[in-house]
Amino acid sequence: MSSWQRRARAGFGLFAIVFAGALYFAIGERPPTVAATPPPRLDPKATVETRGGNVVQLKGAQQDVRVEFAGQVTYEDGQSKLLDVKAYIGKDQSSIDVSGDVVLATSDGLTAKAREAHYIQAEGVVKAPGPVQFTRGRMTGTGVGFTYDKQRDTIWLLDRAVVTFAAEGDLQAMEIVSGSAGFARADRYMRFERHVRLTREGQIVEADDATVRLFPDRDEADAIELHGNSTITGSTGVGSLRAMRGRDINLDYGLDGRTLERVALAGQAGIQLSTSTGEAGQQLAAEWIDLTMGPDGAITSLVSRDQVNATLPATGGGPARAVTAASLAATGAPGQGLTGMHFAEGVTFAEAAGQSHAARLARARTLDLVLAPGTGELQDARFQDKFTFEEGNLRASSASAAYQVTKGILTVTGRDGTVSPQVSDARMRVDADTIEVTLAPRRLAAQGSVSSMLKPGPERDTGASLLSATEAAFVTSGRLTYDEESGRGVYTDQARLWQGETSVRAATITVDDKRGDLTAAGEVVSTLPLGHANRPIPTNAKPTSSVGRGATFTYDDATRRASYEKNAQLNGPEGNLSGDRIDIVLAANENAVDRLEANGNVRVIVDKREATGTALTYHPSDARYVLVGAPVRFVEECRENTGKTLTFFRGSDRIVIDGNEETRTQTRGGGKCPEPRIE
Repeated sequence: MSSWQRRARAGFGLFAIVFAGALYFAIGERPPTVAATPPPRLDPKATVETRGGNVVQLKGAQQDVRVEFAGQVTYEDGQSKLLDVKAYIGKDQSSIDVSGDVVLATSDGLTAKAREAHYIQAEGVVKAPGPVQFTRGRMTGTGVGFTYDKQRDTIWLLDRAVVTFAAEGDLQAMEIVSGSAGFARADRYMRFERHVRLTREGQIVEADDATVRLFPDRDEADAIELHGNSTITGSTGVGSLRAMRGRDINLDYGLDGRTLERVALAGQAGIQLSTSTGEAGQQLAAEWIDLTMGPDGAITSLVSRDQVNATLPATGGGPARAVTAASLAATGAPGQGLTGMHFAEGVTFAEAAGQSHAARLARARTLDLVLAPGTGELQDARFQDKFTFEEGNLRASSASAAYQVTKGILTVTGRDGTVSPQVSDARMRVDADTIEVTLAPRRLAAQGSVSSMLKPGPERDTGASLLSATEAAFVTSGRLTYDEESGRGVYTDQARLWQGETSVRAATITVDDKRGDLTAAGEVVSTLPLGHANRPIPTNAKPTSSVGRGATFTYDDATRRASYEKNAQLNGPEGNLSGDRIDIVLAANENAVDRLEANGNVRVIVDKREATGTALTYHPSDARYVLVGAPVRFVEECRENTGKTLTFFRGSDRIVIDGNEETRTQTRGGGKCPEPRIE
């Protein structure tokens, strides 16, 4: 028994004797009364019980210790026990040990309860080794092991710490569980260590350690610092942020202690956003992320760097997209969320495959994304510097590009050094100043110095055609439109097509790559190297080219017919032929002339012979020309023949004129002209 306990017990005993004697002499004998019901015993084993009291120990004129108690019991062996004790310790008391239901109370409302406590004046620390509870305002806590540093005004729960903030007004409850917890009341912060778990308003915060910085006037979080394996899940209280992770996370709150204003994440950081409708939104991962938020929790600005990886979920029926880069700067607005993202350095843009297209991959030095307010749906993507694009066999490259995501249109512009914007697939390659590609179904529009190559390969093989499928064909023009479904490419503004010795020039050239058809319009000039059917070309000899002209040119692969119309001309081994329309009918399986047909104001010059009529047919197999008209006129040097029909053979003097009674055959001649043989 300590000295102060012995003095207290002696004092209590002396006080009881004196008080009893004084009471007796004051009232004397009293008439007998009905015995009152005795109060319940504090302890049946006690010999003396006292209810309520206090003991004061003075040191000089100063109060050193005052002990208040609800009851005292004394046993036969002389030991006494105080019940429901409160000890008020003076500044000069060196140490004190208290056991039982110990309560520590401070002047600002902090109350701690433990089974026992130890106080050492030299350290200024109260220690409670066992289970402990404390309260202060709406804050309560439990733990195992407790210290209170009087000088620093700090409290520590040493193990199994649980700190709870009760709901109050519009503030909901919050609970923090950790291996240990400290409360620096004067410095206004709380420290949690050894796996922290904070739960409030549907939000779960976890980390190895955490520091909660409190407002000066109340126990509410002004900022939270998380260190080591930090994660935050749950959207309530964090606006559009549904989840966060990182090695370290710093959270800065508004004056209400609930609304996030700024978040900084470092070390394998990541965030998951939600849309204004609560659906899962963009995800972002990087080594470092810093963002600010508006009053409604919408992100107003975001900066990220080092191994940036952003994922945009499938929205509005579109596929999911992912972007990687070295850095990201994003902007937004209250009520709208993120509306723009700027990625820089080593950008890759990947779009998942959809029902109508394969996966898409684009690269550039920078990328700007335009997002729909509220939903975060991707609307446009703008690429700058060394742009490349891939989708299946489709390739594109340029200095810059714009991708209208909602319309599925890709536009490439700008030279990358000396290289023009370019788009290619299995069928063709196009270079131009600007190329616009509708990706699905695929259509292409190019303008400005268009240069196109029709690639050889099975995609262009329609059998025997005017343009060979085994050799590349080239087209230049000012503009080009191409539709993959129809296979039609329309070249306008000084178009020129060539393949080997074959060439066509016109204002407009249309190539049907699926059907094998070819049309041209506007001052057409063509060169066609055509042999003659049933007259094989000698080995190593090239076909003699025919040069054709007309207002229009049409080649129909199904009928194997090439036609010139309006002031049509054809100059070749067949002679110099003109008319309103000229048709070259090719052999079924080779680019050789099966026959020539001309109609309307026909005129043909073969060697030194000239014939005119309304229609002509030429048969290369026997070099035979057949003309009809009213009349046919045939002139050979100094001889002229007319009639209804005329047949003559190239390389011979044989002429057949078929007249009738209404139209007589007339022959004029003279001089040294030989007499022709007429049948």
